[in-house]
Amino acid sequence: MTTPMTTLQQTTRFTLFYATSQLRLRYRYTSLGFLWNFLEPAMFLVVLSVIFSVVNRMDISDYAVFLFAALVPWRYLEKIVNSSMESIVGGDWLIKRMSVSPMVLPMTRWIMASVEFVFSMVVVFLLFGFLKPTWTVHLVVLPLSVLPWSLFGLGLGLIAAVLFTFFRDVRPIVQMVLMLTFFSSPILFRPDIFGEGTLQSAIIQFHPMTYFSALFQKPVYFAQWPSPEDWVVSFLLSLLAMAAGITMMRRYSSRFYYYL
Repeated sequence: MTTPMTTLQQTTRFTLFYATSQLRLRYRYTSLGFLWNFLEPAMFLVVLSVIFSVVNRMDISDYAVFLFAALVPWRYLEKIVNSSMESIVGGDWLIKRMSVSPMVLPMTRWIMASVEFVFSMVVVFLLFGFLKPTWTVHLVVLPLSVLPWSLFGLGLGLIAAVLFTFFRDVRPIVQMVLMLTFFSSPILFRPDIFGEGTLQSAIIQFHPMTYFSALFQKPVYFAQWPSPEDWVVSFLLSLLAMAAGITMMRRYSSRFYYYL
């Protein structure tokens, strides 16, 4: 008799196996392989550093450290959401041929993005060795700082995957929301760039990415510990997103087959 625990173990093993095979397949015919996980944000960094260092009147090397602090986890979250969104539709053959939970597909994309993120962080810290003049003990919180970003991305990815399965035209809406979130958040600019009492400062104060970004920017750039408010808000939002995503997957997964 198959118990829920046995089913969970089988699903977990299959998810890890499938994610490993997909990672190997992705980089099998590339000349640079995992190095693309560094080159992509690095090229993004060069363009944004040159442009916004002029706007913020900051030294380019100094601004590069500030920008990379939150840009790398943001690209991680963005990759989870975009890849998870199409995972169920793209894996329709797996659902139709094998008795597997649809949850396997977005979870696989989450694992793949997480592996690539770890590689990116290693290379980024090598780059920081040339750009960052001082290192402080505050960096020890970074492994914990990744967790809210990861859970938030997975929760949003599950929501996007369910919506995309039923409504294929949701892709540009999701991408537009991500773009708006990115350009309105204090990832490109310091949160104190706007004066108190202005509309911009109010938006930054209540922007969810302000708290997520602080988990990386404060220890990396400002040599500070993230505040309790940063931790509470970011973890609360990530858990809410996870709860919403899992609930939607469980409620609508039985209907996926008819839309694939």
